[in-house]
Amino acid sequence: MAKERTRSKFTRQNERDLIAIATDALVSDFKNPERIGCPDAGILDAVAGRRLSFSEINDVVDHIATCSPCFDAYTVYRKKYRARYNRKRSVTGIVFLAVLALAWYLGRVRLPLAAHRFPQASEPLTAVLDFHDRTGERSDQVQAPRPSPVPHLRRSLLNLEILLPIGMEDGEYSIEFRGRNGQTAVQTIGTGKWNGSAERVDARIDLRKLEPGQYTLALREGASSWRQYSVSVD
Repeated sequence: MAKERTRSKFTRQNERDLIAIATDALVSDFKNPERIGCPDAGILDAVAGRRLSFSEINDVVDHIATCSPCFDAYTVYRKKYRARYNRKRSVTGIVFLAVLALAWYLGRVRLPLAAHRFPQASEPLTAVLDFHDRTGERSDQVQAPRPSPVPHLRRSLLNLEILLPIGMEDGEYSIEFRGRNGQTAVQTIGTGKWNGSAERVDARIDLRKLEPGQYTLALREGASSWRQYSVSVD
């Protein structure tokens, strides 16, 4: 008895079996005009709505399969429940698509704003400043200006290689780009190392926020005097 009480409710497979049985049975013309033994409409509705367990409706199923009026009523109820189920599924699908469309729209709106406020990091460019055959202007000395080609740098994120004259030391270098007023516009730290022919200082620096124009590149190792070179930023 306990095993019978735990059986599942009337399933789709049970329904398919019922329809198969009823189709075969109704061929024999079980019209039952007197409606002998017919369950009331509430029972038929409960069976169609699958609100009863199979053990509770075993006899009702047998009756539906051999009674044309009950089978017709059952069919009407099942159509009603299927239509309700299809409407519910359609509404769920529409809501799901609406949520996807809203997410897509908000993503398109917010992405340009995010890109505007927080520019994506670009790959750094490599730039070389070759001063190995020049004597930089020292901050503690006044020297007569000598005409020299002014190197150009792009307003970009740069992996900067600076080649310095012989006599410069290995170590950590402070690097500054100074404007015409002498104020520091951008600064960074680089590492100097002898490469066999010149002292090479490697540093990463971001020049994207600088205005185009001429700047003074000032650098020094440790607490030594600043050496300055003219650089144009395009």
